[in-house]
Amino acid sequence: MQVPVVLKTKWFWYSVLSVLCMGGWTLLGKLGTTEISARTMQFLYPFGWVPVALACLWMRRFRLERSLRGTLYSVAIGVLGGIGGLAFFAACRTGGNTSAIAAATGMYPLITVVLAVLILREKLTWLHVVGLVFAAAAFVLFSF
Repeated sequence: MQVPVVLKTKWFWYSVLSVLCMGGWTLLGKLGTTEISARTMQFLYPFGWVPVALACLWMRRFRLERSLRGTLYSVAIGVLGGIGGLAFFAACRTGGNTSAIAAATGMYPLITVVLAVLILREKLTWLHVVGLVFAAAAFVLFSF
């Protein structure tokens, strides 16, 4: 039996790692907001990034990139991620169903896809569109 090509690609395994980590992130976000406020969660959350950032710098022998545009994108990602994280923690703090909150906040790829088509001029196949429809339907079903 031949292994599917996708299982041999780096992006697939990085994506699997991301899904596993973000699943844990979501669960810990819910557990944390039962103990402390959303604002405190958002304040403390970046401290978990420090060891990861230091490891990334160490792997690059502490050399930084020299692209102003890339730096601005990185800072913008941080701002949007910070606001998004705060909103997620606030949603968890309301006592709402974690499954519904995770499904709702997990819909961000729909925005990414729309922006990728509009700004990056990426193309969607009919299979991609079917996947987006199923994702939107899953969100609606989880909300009930």
